[in-house]
Amino acid sequence: GRLFRNPYGVDPARFPPTIATSTTPAVLMTGAWSMRKGCDVLTAAWRRMSETRLIHVGPVRDAPLPSEPGFEHRAPVDQSRLAAEYARGDVFALASREEGLAVVQVQALACGLPLVCTTRTGGEDLRELLAVPDAVTVVPPDDADALSHAIAAAMESWRGRQGARDIMGAASARLSWQAYGARYDQALRERA
Repeated sequence: GRLFRNPYGVDPARFPPTIATSTTPAVLMTGAWSMRKGCDVLTAAWRRMSETRLIHVGPVRDAPLPSEPGFEHRAPVDQSRLAAEYARGDVFALASREEGLAVVQVQALACGLPLVCTTRTGGEDLRELLAVPDAVTVVPPDDADALSHAIAAAMESWRGRQGARDIMGAASARLSWQAYGARYDQALRERA
């Protein structure tokens, strides 16, 4: 009775719907390039996809970076510049083996990228707050085949949309920091 789910929010002014800038299909991942984040599985899934780029933005930890053409690594950028990075992708993928709710997932959705994630990222909890729950696809961890199929399906469904990519629509208000605080306040008052 004391537990409740309260997904993180984003600043909608910092993470508005973006216009796609990619010309070649691109999978984007932001955050630490590490085994914990399942980057070895993400790499294996990407290698199964032809003519698709994989873009990583963030620090490199304990997983090796791919050396093939089509992979691009960028050093961490300031939060104020992340929306421009999200505009470079068509699908956001997070193959984590374990973590709580990764806020980068909310940022990507706010910027208009469909999300493909594992059951260990908290991404599934975001579905109930979205106007289009199909924007989130959840797969088991450590399954490169399931991950590559889900990424390909998301690209097929969402790629080529014109103008600002607004997956969240009216749901953007439900995934703001203000809404996060209001849900937290309400839950505390209900349990007092």
